[in-house]
Amino acid sequence: MISLKNLLGSEGNILSDRSLQLLLLANMVYPMGTTMVSPILESLLIPLSTTPAAIGLLVTAFFAPLMLLSPVAGGLTDIYGRKPLLVAGLLIFGISGLFMTFSTSFLLTLSLRFLQGIGGACILPVVVTSLGDLYTGSASATAQGLRSTSHGVSGALFPVLSGFLVLIAWNYPFLLYVVPLPIALIIYLFLEEPSTTRSQDQSKNRISLRTIIQKTPELLLYPRLSAAVLGMFVTSFVFTAYVTYSSLIIVLGLSGSAGQAGILVSLFSGTSAVAASQSGRVYSYFTKLIYPFSVLSAIIGGGLIVVAFSQSIFHMAIGAFCIGLGFGLLFSLWRVLIIEFSPESFRGILISFGETAKGAGATLAPVLMGIVFIILQSYYELVFALRLTNALFGFIAIIVGIYLSFIAVSQTPSRIQMTDF
Repeated sequence: MISLKNLLGSEGNILSDRSLQLLLLANMVYPMGTTMVSPILESLLIPLSTTPAAIGLLVTAFFAPLMLLSPVAGGLTDIYGRKPLLVAGLLIFGISGLFMTFSTSFLLTLSLRFLQGIGGACILPVVVTSLGDLYTGSASATAQGLRSTSHGVSGALFPVLSGFLVLIAWNYPFLLYVVPLPIALIIYLFLEEPSTTRSQDQSKNRISLRTIIQKTPELLLYPRLSAAVLGMFVTSFVFTAYVTYSSLIIVLGLSGSAGQAGILVSLFSGTSAVAASQSGRVYSYFTKLIYPFSVLSAIIGGGLIVVAFSQSIFHMAIGAFCIGLGFGLLFSLWRVLIIEFSPESFRGILISFGETAKGAGATLAPVLMGIVFIILQSYYELVFALRLTNALFGFIAIIVGIYLSFIAVSQTPSRIQMTDF
């Protein structure tokens, strides 16, 4: 019989923990904000009366709150605990998503996406921080990997449903946003507050808001921590570039369909899910973490280049596989580094800054790439300009990702000592 240890490594048995199972269930909601919408972006152009250059703002509007509000959410969880914000985030996410079913205005849909992003900003950072409360070391890497796996499972399931529901009616995919509502009830009823696992001294003396404001900027200037945070930015940028523009390349460049785009996003998500489940194994296997971080940075950026110049759905599938592999492992590993570097009392807010960097990457990707796309479009035809834009940013991601890897993991990760500040 195949055991959890055989599948996931030495810490695989943590999957039987009820708290972990509930957090993974909540975590499956967040990717619905991106991978479910990605395959139908082209199908929304006419109903919402917008353009290919502007449609990417639906992705930006969702990720902007993650960039702006994650530190606030992280600070609040350090003061008041994790569970209240998680339940509120799930409710906001689901309700705002459902209202998009009834919107025929691009501006209103954009506003609802922003509100949904506020809910997301209370889900992802809280789940990541809660796992950091419960596990350390290779167990933390395994837990974060399983979190990414649940993200991938969700990302593999909902794009397919979304891609086929849009064939019935353009707004039917938004009905799937009913899913977070019963999950919010389950979390409210059964999840024990994760931060109570901290030491008794920390539980009795929760950090004050004033201390957070004073010390956090100094902590973020720690080079290895800041490199890990920026690593989240680069990984998120590539991921968002793929989910934003892959469907446009498929439909406009390869004469494909929204259904095919959904299947490829599912391939990406499935690959990401499997890869992420091995994060604990990768983290514990390599004594010099510079090797996996550098190679994975090259793979994820190279995957975007392959997508950019794909001449068939098969080529797109290769690119999707590479991005999924890099995304699944890198996001988990960067998060583990942030957890390992962070003093326990500041864990919530520092992890939230990692998620802010993720939100910044996701928010800025459509904007920066949209600007470059418009500039290139004045020199080249539309599809080639779209391809060239993706290839350019894929190359930049390789260079920056490898550089950040050398800064962050040139030495064995260790926790920042507050006596140094």
